[in-house]
Amino acid sequence: MDAIDYLVKPVRIERLLKAINKAENYLKLLDTNSKNNETASIENDYVFIKADRKFIKIFFKDILYIEGLKDYVVIQADAKKILTAMNIKTIYAQLPEKIFTRVSKSFIVNTTHISSVDAHSIQIKDEEIPIGLNFKEEFFEKFVSEKVIKR
Repeated sequence: MDAIDYLVKPVRIERLLKAINKAENYLKLLDTNSKNNETASIENDYVFIKADRKFIKIFFKDILYIEGLKDYVVIQADAKKILTAMNIKTIYAQLPEKIFTRVSKSFIVNTTHISSVDAHSIQIKDEEIPIGLNFKEEFFEKFVSEKVIKR
């Protein structure tokens, strides 16, 4: 049993309230820890990508962007490019949506690496990535609008 507290009959109201408060505090503590662990796990999370007849370990934080080329994707990481036989829809479904977003039919970007944005493109390091019309509104609403400092 994962009991937080227990009550003995006859139950006194003050003792019941103490047990309820203890359970609430425990749940708040768990919630706070899970949020901190979630952020830390994104930093440390990785996937294995099959390419060149082997599995290559790549950390989410190292991925700059992913480009779809029909039935292949090119994963652009800090140090290397990885080409793998997979479509962009499949890989996007397996990435954490807190840090990755699809910005066009052909591109997924790691939002932590975005250095600038204009009406039609995203700048990541030396690469300019186009924003598709179907993805533009959602991208700006989700990642830009809430972070803009207004006059």
